[in-house]
Amino acid sequence: MMIINEKTIADVQCIIARAGEIIGEYYRSQEFTTELKADLSPLTDADRASNRYIVSELKRLFPLVPVISEESGLPDYPSRSGWERLWMVDPLDGTQEFIHRNGRFCVNIALIEGGRPVFGMINVVTDGEIYWGVPGRGCFVRENGRTGALQPRAWTGKLRVAVSRFHVMEEELQYIDRLQERGHEVEIVPLGASSKYCMVARGEIDLLPKFGRCSEWDVAAGQAIVEASGGAIACVEAGKAVEYNKPSMLVSPFVAFGKRVHEMILDGNTDFRWVPRVK
Repeated sequence: MMIINEKTIADVQCIIARAGEIIGEYYRSQEFTTELKADLSPLTDADRASNRYIVSELKRLFPLVPVISEESGLPDYPSRSGWERLWMVDPLDGTQEFIHRNGRFCVNIALIEGGRPVFGMINVVTDGEIYWGVPGRGCFVRENGRTGALQPRAWTGKLRVAVSRFHVMEEELQYIDRLQERGHEVEIVPLGASSKYCMVARGEIDLLPKFGRCSEWDVAAGQAIVEASGGAIACVEAGKAVEYNKPSMLVSPFVAFGKRVHEMILDGNTDFRWVPRVK
């Protein structure tokens, strides 16, 4: 097991902060090219530059830990199936947000051990906020030049449910409808990229249903942060855990629960289960 100590956290924080600066330089200059990848998602010069920097630094500082990044070639499964630990990277999460210049893009870095995220860090670039968490040890944020334990907001009784700005699925709206049918007051909050997980950790979002296309590098850092804050992420298929370094990088539909909702589930509340509608 790799020990997540203060030096490891500080090293990764330096990497993710500099990656945010690199992306910010492209964002401010507006001088970058864009192309479509094979899956028709966009790729910019900022994605590439951030990826080059993060991957090279992780390999330099942690030479024994392999790296999987969205913008690097994915090793075939037989080559990586025996990896006990690895870094999982999204060098620019929210490329659509970056292109549309709404400021809601992030950098994600997570450490996976035994198929689970044991440490995650997210840089919400334009907000100047860096979040990180180690499940079982706590969740932290650096903002306004200060670092401290995350202090979630008080529960208001209203469920704030996050959805994507660009890719809201019918099943996600059905899930929200079911919550309302069960008597919950719901506020829908459109958000971009991995900032959603940070807001779940802060208690500003209570639920995040994600039923559309999603890859491991989109989720890993966020899962570590949500779990470190007392929340949980579970696939809708019988509530099983999200698994990492699978043959396919795609993640099954899941729901992220904030701490308060997670506590309600542990107390036996079944309102938050996904029950598909019968057509």
